[in-house]
Amino acid sequence: MCVKSWVVECRLSSDIAKLSISAATHRGYARNGNEDSFLVDHRIGGGDFDQLTTDLVVASDAVVLAIADGLGGHKAGEVASRYAVTQILAKLEEVDFGDDASVSELLNSISRGLHHQMLETPALMGMGTTIVIAIVTARSLTFINVGDSRGYLIDESGLRQITHDDVPPHPSTAPRRTGAITQALGGISTRTRVIPHVHRTGLPTGDWSMILCSDGVTDFVSSEEIASIGRSGPADAMTLVDSSLRAGGEDNISAIVVRCSPAGHTNRSFDR
Repeated sequence: MCVKSWVVECRLSSDIAKLSISAATHRGYARNGNEDSFLVDHRIGGGDFDQLTTDLVVASDAVVLAIADGLGGHKAGEVASRYAVTQILAKLEEVDFGDDASVSELLNSISRGLHHQMLETPALMGMGTTIVIAIVTARSLTFINVGDSRGYLIDESGLRQITHDDVPPHPSTAPRRTGAITQALGGISTRTRVIPHVHRTGLPTGDWSMILCSDGVTDFVSSEEIASIGRSGPADAMTLVDSSLRAGGEDNISAIVVRCSPAGHTNRSFDR
């Protein structure tokens, strides 16, 4: 089982708060391999059964988290997702995540890089990936996505999906076709540029949680269960992975769960 977990301390406003972060990925029961990759701070995860676990204390202005879900049914999805998170890590110092144009250039440069690799290596033709990114700074949260990998925020108000799903329009009474998306990094689309969705918000007050996940979670686990996992107990991405596996494990599964408590607080349930 691929599990990575970190404890990250950073200065939030005038206090010290602790971000407890757990990240996990699993190939699921139906796929021959895992096409997902994730990034937590300066660590990249992926593969079928990566068993590394660690706690890391960091004093930093920003913590960057990401999940890339290689396109299923296309060649080399794992190559595309790994390339995406590797490029995000490599270009952290160049990108101004507070500027939409800088964010757009980062993701479009990744998409161009994937297309360039496809031209050079026909065996990679069609490879692509979705991406969801979260950046935590001293005073803000930024969510960025292309495709249908999601970012959620959970605070005293409950669960909110912050990201936007790039999926075809469909009647509200009909479920969407699993895996259908309208844009991705790389892939077979003829569109020349991707348009990332960027949402910035201040840090919630009190205890809060954040979840990033691929559609291997959201296609099989209800919003109510996602909210319950994010609300209570320590950060534990494997609980989401296990829930997806119990539902059939029909896709690759990746999740990052973050819990935050201001100084002097302990993680607690949001249930009243």
